[in-house]
Amino acid sequence: MKTLNCLITGASSGIGREISIELSKYAKHIYINSRTIDKLEEVHDQIIHNDCECTIVPLNLNDPNGIENLASQVFLKDKSLDILILSAGTISQLSPVDSMELTKLNEVLNLNYLSNFRMIKSFHPLLKNSKNSNIIAISSIMDKTKEHYWGIYQPIMSALNELLLIYANENKNTNIKTNIFCPKSVNTKFRESIMPGEDKKNLITPRDVAIKVVDFVLKTKSNGQIIEIN
Repeated sequence: MKTLNCLITGASSGIGREISIELSKYAKHIYINSRTIDKLEEVHDQIIHNDCECTIVPLNLNDPNGIENLASQVFLKDKSLDILILSAGTISQLSPVDSMELTKLNEVLNLNYLSNFRMIKSFHPLLKNSKNSNIIAISSIMDKTKEHYWGIYQPIMSALNELLLIYANENKNTNIKTNIFCPKSVNTKFRESIMPGEDKKNLITPRDVAIKVVDFVLKTKSNGQIIEIN
C-alpha cells in the first residue's frame, strides 16, 4: 500500500521531472512545483498513470510568502511530509568575476539558495510530523571544470551545501534525513543553455539520475551525505 506524501520543486523538466515520475511508482501523493503549468500538466498525467495522486503547484519560488503559504496549505491538508526534493535551480551566465551582472547573480542567489532555505524552514514542521522523512537536494560541488567562469553559480551552490549539512547535523537525532546529490554533466536544457554544442554522448540522462535518487531515498538510513553521480 502506498503511503508516501512528497513534494518536488523544479518538477516540470530535467531531473525534477524524472524524479517526479519515478517516485510516483512508490508514492501515494506528490505535489509538483514549477512556474510552467503546461509542462506540469504533462508530468501530472504520467504520475496519475502510475496510480499516484498529484497536485500541481504553479508557484514562482521567489514570490514573497509563496513558499510559506504553500507549507501552510499542505499542513492543513496532510499534516506531514515524507519526502522533499529540492530540484529547482537556474544559471544563465558563465563569465569572469569582473564581468558578472548583479541581476544575474541575484537570480541565482534567490532561487538556488534563498528559496531552498525558505523551503527547509517552512516545511520543517511537516517533516517532523513524518515518522521517517527525507530531504534530497540536487546541487553541485566544485571540480576542476568549474575553476573558471563559474563564480556566479558555484559559490552559491557551495553555500547551499553547507546550509544543508548544518541542518542535517542539527537533526541527526530526529526522524529527518538530509542528503545532497551532485550529478555531473547531465543532458538537460539547463546545461544546454550554458554549454551549447557539447557532445551529448558524454552526458548522463535525467532519468539515470532520477533512478539513483529514488532508490537512495527509499532505502537510505544515511544523513548528511554528498553523493556524486557521474
